[in-house]
This record gives sequence, structure tokens and C-alpha cells, in this order.
Amino acid sequence: MKIVCLGDSLTYGYGVPRRDCWVSLAAEATGHTLVNRGINGDTTGGMLARFGRDVLSEQPDRVLLMGGANDIIFGGSDAPARLNLTAMANQAVANRIRPMIGLPTPVYAEGIPEPWLSVTDYQSLLPIFAAYRDWLVRFAGTFGFKTVDFAVPGLLPPEGHTHYLDGLHPDKEGHRLMAEAVIAALPPVRV
Repeated sequence: MKIVCLGDSLTYGYGVPRRDCWVSLAAEATGHTLVNRGINGDTTGGMLARFGRDVLSEQPDRVLLMGGANDIIFGGSDAPARLNLTAMANQAVANRIRPMIGLPTPVYAEGIPEPWLSVTDYQSLLPIFAAYRDWLVRFAGTFGFKTVDFAVPGLLPPEGHTHYLDGLHPDKEGHRLMAEAVIAALPPVRV
């Protein structure tokens, strides 16, 4: 099975070697072809703009859509992310590609570096992140799209250590935990 993983830095694997990104780890573990189409700093608007090039041209069986954090961080709202994610899911279905929805990793506000705090008040955005996550669950459920929950146990205290580089981006161990979520959501490779 071929799956395009379309997203932002959480998909790209910001701060970790390519081989340690969840996309690479899940591909290696499952034998499926996972294509990493994450771009650091991208918004869902950027993802929608490159959907034809990065998804449709690959002719995958599935697309795993995960984005919206940057829309919220820089726009203060999840409304654009909801609209753009809906458009991408509809384009996938129209092209016989099964959408999967990635539920984002939680924001670890206590770990955000000081320079980033001068641009955005992450603490005040936590309710918007929570509302967006809830909406993604309802959206996927309404249309029968499979979800991959990246808010995995052990990623944040108190369940485990803090597996973040900076409060937004998981470290190498965090990506391993994310890969486990993807592996659990995919069917076994048929031989």
C-alpha cells in the first residue's frame, strides 16, 4: 500500500534525522510505502495548494493528513484549518484516495523556547488546539475516515518523560512513539 503523509514539521520530522522520523520508522516496520510530504512551518493552506503535486501525482492508496498547528499558532484560529482539511479530504475521496486524519501531538507549553513566546502566547491557544482536536475526531467519525492519534501515552508528563525538542516538536523517542501509532493504524502488508 502507498500512503502519502501530507503535513507540516510534525510530519517532516523537524529536528530529527530522516531515518528517525515517524514516517520512515513506520515504513520500515510495516513494509508499506510511506511518502513524506511534510514541510516545516506549513499551514493547511499550503498543504491544500500543493495537494495536486504532492498527493494526486503520487497516485497513493491513502493520504494521511496532519496539519493545523501553524494555522492556530500564527492566526489564532482553527477555522482555516477546518476548511482546508475538509477540502483536502474531499479531493482525496474524489480521486479514490482514502483519507486518514492525524490527530496532533499535544502542545507542551512549558517547553516552548523564550524567543517563540515573544511571537505567540501558546498558553492562550491551548483551548483552540483542544477544540480543533475534538473537531478532527468528529469530522473523521462523521465521514468514516480512519484516525491516527499522535497524542500517544508516554509523550508528555505525567505518563512519561517529556519527549519534545522545544514544546512543539517531538524528539527521536517521540517519533518512535508516533510511529507506533501509525503502525497500529495500518493493515499488515499482504504477501
